[in-house]
Amino acid sequence: MSIKFAAAIAATLIAAPALADDVRQDQFTRDGQTYAYTIEQKDEATVLTGRTMPQGDNFRFVVRGRSVRGNVEGRPVNFRIAKPLVAAPVQTAAR
Repeated sequence: MSIKFAAAIAATLIAAPALADDVRQDQFTRDGQTYAYTIEQKDEATVLTGRTMPQGDNFRFVVRGRSVRGNVEGRPVNFRIAKPLVAAPVQTAAR
């Protein structure tokens, strides 16, 4: 895994809230590379699953506290982020 990719994911993990009982789709671009992913809260972990665009490389990260473990196109990755993700309440529109 490239350092740029790890830095991009780490920056996103810091900014992206974990949503309780909800799945959120999102994307970001860093250093010309776009990453599309979903964020899902599963028990004590936050799971990011997605693809790089336009290459289509699959990635999946499981975040627990400041520890991130997962894979990119089957290659294992393991790194730490600056601060843990903070669960944010799910906001729904009033009807």
